[in-house]
Amino acid sequence: MHPALADHLNPGCVELAEKLSTCHVEHKWAKFFGKCNALSDALNRCLGAEFEVRRKRQLVEARARRAQVEARWRQMREDDKEHEEFERKQREHSQQ
Repeated sequence: MHPALADHLNPGCVELAEKLSTCHVEHKWAKFFGKCNALSDALNRCLGAEFEVRRKRQLVEARARRAQVEARWRQMREDDKEHEEFERKQREHSQQ
């Protein structure tokens, strides 16, 4: 049995989930002997496909966030180098 599906997370599978639930209600005993298995398999395929779509989208978003973080790290390192160079020049100037 599938858990309760969130309609906003699985919009393409809502109809299949409803059909499976209806099948289970209408065939209280036959469901134990495979009456609803075709719908269950179709729902599993649908959920798997939607999972893959979400996974790929999240991967693209994660890579974009990672690129932003790495760009910020590079900028911070450059700023640190500039600051160290400035301090070094200040020390040299004060020692003269």
